[in-house]
Parts: sequence; structure tokens; C-alpha cells
Amino acid sequence: MDLDLFGESDQEEEEEQEQQVEENHGGADSSGGSSSPSSSSSSSSSSAHSSRSSSSAAGGGRGGAGGGGGAEEEYEYDSVDRTVATVEEEEVEDEDKDLFGSDNEEYQNTPAKSPFFIPVLPAIQSNNNNNSRPNRGGFGGRARGGILPRPGYPPRGGGNFGNFGGRFGNGARNDERFVSELRLNKSEETLSRKPVAVQEPREIASYSRVEGGEVHFDDRCLRLFKRSIRDHIGADLNKGFESFVEKRDLGSEGFGDLLACVRNAMVPLDNIHFVTYRNNLNKIMATHYIRNEPWKMGVHKRNRVVYLDVHKLPERPQSELDKRRCYWGYSFENLATENSSDLEEDGKGIDANVEFCSVIKTKLGAHRIIMGAEMDCCDSTDSGRRFYIELKTSRELEYHTEEKYEREKLLKFWIQSFLAGVPYIVVGYRNDAGVLVRTERLTAKDITQRVKMKNYWQGGVCLAFTDEVLCWLYGTVKDDEDYILQFMPPFQRLELLKAESCPDAISQHVELLKSN
Repeated sequence: MDLDLFGESDQEEEEEQEQQVEENHGGADSSGGSSSPSSSSSSSSSSAHSSRSSSSAAGGGRGGAGGGGGAEEEYEYDSVDRTVATVEEEEVEDEDKDLFGSDNEEYQNTPAKSPFFIPVLPAIQSNNNNNSRPNRGGFGGRARGGILPRPGYPPRGGGNFGNFGGRFGNGARNDERFVSELRLNKSEETLSRKPVAVQEPREIASYSRVEGGEVHFDDRCLRLFKRSIRDHIGADLNKGFESFVEKRDLGSEGFGDLLACVRNAMVPLDNIHFVTYRNNLNKIMATHYIRNEPWKMGVHKRNRVVYLDVHKLPERPQSELDKRRCYWGYSFENLATENSSDLEEDGKGIDANVEFCSVIKTKLGAHRIIMGAEMDCCDSTDSGRRFYIELKTSRELEYHTEEKYEREKLLKFWIQSFLAGVPYIVVGYRNDAGVLVRTERLTAKDITQRVKMKNYWQGGVCLAFTDEVLCWLYGTVKDDEDYILQFMPPFQRLELLKAESCPDAISQHVELLKSN
């Protein structure tokens, strides 16, 4: 049987729908009178639509259903028009209201300060001892503290993660030795806006330590840079490892040699604020960007001069590979200098205790600094002016190691050379077997230009951060008192703690200055 989709079958379905609508709505036509202000527009709209419905029915598409359909559609349009009219009236009333005037009494009676307390999320408690089921309050099903810390309070030190214990959270303040802290809460952008004046470093003295540990106040241990270092590409840096003499930890004795050199050169300390090794300033300057390396140093103020003593942290036992990697650095220094150890002789090896140290005077911000800096070698210009060169080693770069190299190693290279005014850095790149594969000469400007476009770090931020640390430190410590400055996990602040005593090297130095 053929169905006419637009004929009688369709007409019967529409008539059934219209009949069902009429039964549901009852006397819709009678209740659709014009009681609202929009009755005239509703009537005209309905009549217009009725005429359209009639003409549509006359065309044969709807048969004799035109009258009933017209009445139903007239109701629907009339309801829509009245709804629109009601909404328009409400909008007019809202527009007439003055939010900040006398019409809005509820707004005027609103207090400026809320009477309610700031909500605090409670700690999530769990009585479930089944560690196999995770929960939102901790790890492995064990209940921990809340998701967020309480406002105004540091995070609790609970949870012995990584065996750090009380050093996390508020551990330092619970320490009886705690004196002060400097939180690392200033952004890079804030520090970059702070210009810090730096005086050009000037050498005022030097000393050498020979084999056996004896110290001489001259440059006999200063080595000359070998300009033909590129001829040694392919050299094995493992050569002489078996006869290597490792560096001894001199402790405060090494700082005493620096102070003795200052006295021997009769350098006045009346207007000096800090006396230190460069290594201490290296740590402070890099702290803003490198937040995962702990360090400590002694702080001792005598006669308005702050002496920063080196404190060496305990290290994990070194493997054979670790010792070899450390030796590769000394081996490259020996390879890149003229008057160095001859490893061809039997029983003759590199002695890491032989060193040359330059004593430098500089000024960073408002503070005058005297520092000792170990120098690897030197070269000279055509006019005979001597300058120093830093020698460094690094693993050959790959695409996945270059970013870390530029973020961390180049930052340390730049800080070390900038503080002492060393113009050149020569880097020897080696492979995993310890073979020299290439060399590269860098300047401080080369390094900053290399990382400038990548925005890894800014030298001005390092200087601004160091100036803030020195200002806080010098203004906090008191004369004839001893402290420890440390940067420890969770790496959120510098902590100043009371120390029990002053190293003998500093005490003897102060007594000798008084006697002179």
C-alpha cells in the first residue's frame, strides 16, 4: 500500500495532536484574552498568523484542519507575547532602581566587614587502617594533615619524608640556636629591577701552597696556560689516576692561611665588611636559581668585620667512577698548563693540594669584600699584562643535557669568573670514557648572551639577591658573637643559627691585629 507522506495520513496525525493539546489546556482560547498591556500586539499577531494558517490550509496541505490549528497557534503566540511583556516590565523596574541610592535598603544595611570568620579546611581524619586503600588525606591510606595548611601558619613538620624529619616545616624555629631567617619569597622580576653596583675586582695579595702543605706569600705555584691545548684532543684523562694525591680537608686552617696573607700584605680592615673565600659567595649568588643544593658557612663578627668560614657538609661515599670523574678535572688542568706535573715519570702524579690563591678586594652594593680565590692558570697580553683563566671540564653535550648545562653549570661558571674578574674560561669536553673530545673558550659576556634569549637566569638577579643577603646578614649578626648560616631542605629560606665557638684561626688573627 502506498502512503502519501504529505496527504491524509499526515493530516490525521496532526488532528490527533491538536485534539490532545486542547484536552490538556482546557479553555485556552477563553483565558487568552487581552488583559495585559500587550493585548493589541498579541491580537494583531494572532490574526496575522490565523490568516497565514488559513491560506496554508486552502493550499490543500492541511485539509479541513485550518480552523482548529489556527485557534491553537493563536494561544501559543499570545502566551509568548504576554511572557515577553512581563519580562520587559521587570527589566524596566530593575533599570529604575539605583543600586547605590535610597531604593536599595538592603545594600545600604550591608556591613563593610563580614561578621563571619575565614573558613578553615579541617584535617581529613581516617580510621581506616588498611594501607592498601589510598585516601585524599595522605599516602597509602594513612591519614596525614589537611589538603591545605591553616592560614598564617607554616606547614607542619609531620611526616618523616626522606629522613629530613624536623628540618621540614617549622623545624628551625624549634631549634634553640635559631636567630633569624631570610625567606626566599622575592620573584625574579622584583630582583631584576634592583640595580646593584659592583666594583671591579683588584688583586691585593697572593699566596701559594706547595707539596707538603707549606704556604708562601708569592706566586710560585701559579701555572701558565698552554695555548696549544687543542693539540691534545683525544688525550686520555685517566692517565696518572693511580698516583693521584687527593685534596685534604684543611678546615679552618685553610682560612687561617688567607688571613695570614692579608696580615702579611698589611691590608687595612677598617672599612671592610666581609672577609671570605670566593666559594662562600658562589653558593649565595647561585641560591636564587639553584634551590636543591644545601650548604653551610660559619659567620663570625669581630671589630665590625664579618668573617665567613667554609663549612664542608658530609658527602656520600664516592664510587670508583665518581673518583675518576673528579680526577678528570685535575687531569685536564694539568694537560692545559705549561709548568705542570709530568705524568710520564714513574711514581709522579698530580697533587691536588698544590694551589695558587689570589687575594682580591671588591665591593658589592654597599659592602666592601676581601676574598681569596684559587686560580687555575694565567696568560698575558702582548703588552705583558697578566690575566687569569678558569679551567673547567664537562661531559660532551647532547640535546637532552644542554638545557641543564646552560641552566646550572654555565651559571656557576659565570658567577665564579665574574666575582674574581677572570676574563676567560676554557672548557674541556670529554666523553664517558674520560677522553678529551674538544675544547671551548668562553667569556662572561659569551655566557650571558648564550642564556639571555632562553631566559634561564640573569646575572643581575644573582647580584641583587646576594646584596639582600649581605645586608640582612651584616645587620643581624652582633660583634663578638658566632653563627652558622645555612641553606637546608626544604630550601625555602636562609637560616641563621647560634654557633658554640669561633675557629682558632680567626681568634688568633684578631689577637695579632690588636698586637700590631
